[in-house]
Amino acid sequence: MKRIGIMGGTFNPVHKGHLALARAAQEHFALDEIVFIPSGTPPHKAAGKVLNKEERYAMVKLAIKGKKNWSASRLELDRPGYSYAIDTFATLKKLYGRRAKLFYIMGLDSITELLDWKKPLELFKLCEFIVGTRPGTRLRTFRRLVKFPPLQKEVDKIHLMELKEDVSASEIRAKLKAGKPVGRLLPAAIAAYIKVKGLYR
Repeated sequence: MKRIGIMGGTFNPVHKGHLALARAAQEHFALDEIVFIPSGTPPHKAAGKVLNKEERYAMVKLAIKGKKNWSASRLELDRPGYSYAIDTFATLKKLYGRRAKLFYIMGLDSITELLDWKKPLELFKLCEFIVGTRPGTRLRTFRRLVKFPPLQKEVDKIHLMELKEDVSASEIRAKLKAGKPVGRLLPAAIAAYIKVKGLYR
């Protein structure tokens, strides 16, 4: 059975933290593939706050170029309406069937908002979760979350993994807007793409 990691998110922009999370998840959980799925229209993001989807997809493709068994999917970009994880994983489950086990890779900030998502408990029937935490992160909110009765029986499907990197897309956007250097936070190809296109100014 194939073990497939799904990296979802706006990737606004894709950065070294995303790549480190995917790499660590692949190593720690013996994943055969990593699929990056940029969101089309994310329901929890204010309109106008997220870069054009084609620019974000182009950056993801650039960031993973040449990386074996890593790919980018247009699944959410080409689907009309809001991008809900439950719809994406239902489609992926039909696509891969019983020949694959799906792992949803995300950061701690995403998992703590899980109960605000569309049909969050249904997701546990479709995948397990690999959650990357930043160095020194306090887990108080997460621990409260998993004590919630409906989630208690699903705790064994949530795997925490501490990362060495501490990078956030909001920090990168703020630095770019202020004209500050971001080279240590972005892959070189992404930094060059943003500069040439004049993004986030």
